[in-house]
Amino acid sequence: MKVLVATRATQGARARDFTDCINGELVWVIDPCPTSLRNPNGRCGCGRSFTGMSSDGSTTTAAVREIADFSRADYESALSACFDAKGWCPCCSSRTVAEYVDDLIAIAAPWPVGAVIGRRLDEFSLRAQLGPAT
Repeated sequence: MKVLVATRATQGARARDFTDCINGELVWVIDPCPTSLRNPNGRCGCGRSFTGMSSDGSTTTAAVREIADFSRADYESALSACFDAKGWCPCCSSRTVAEYVDDLIAIAAPWPVGAVIGRRLDEFSLRAQLGPAT
């Protein structure tokens, strides 16, 4: 299955780049706050970043990676464990874990393995095409 993972590839190519994720960890896409919705390039980076499932860090770049034998159920378990570790109540989000995973699968699907992508709100763009082990 194609997944999104944190990567340091292309970091620093843009002035507002940042990363404090673990390189290679699974990432998810947090809903942008009102500040970021108004200006995704502004002081709050949640509208232009991905969030690490293990580190809870953020990064402006994610790589598409193929993980053999990784299933949708595995993806849901990983994201559920992330939310549980944060103490997030399922009723506090407008979406379920399954819906977040649907989005992650849809984001990764059109990109080839090794693609490094960036984000501006709900738009994703290619930043680089690297080998499969980015």
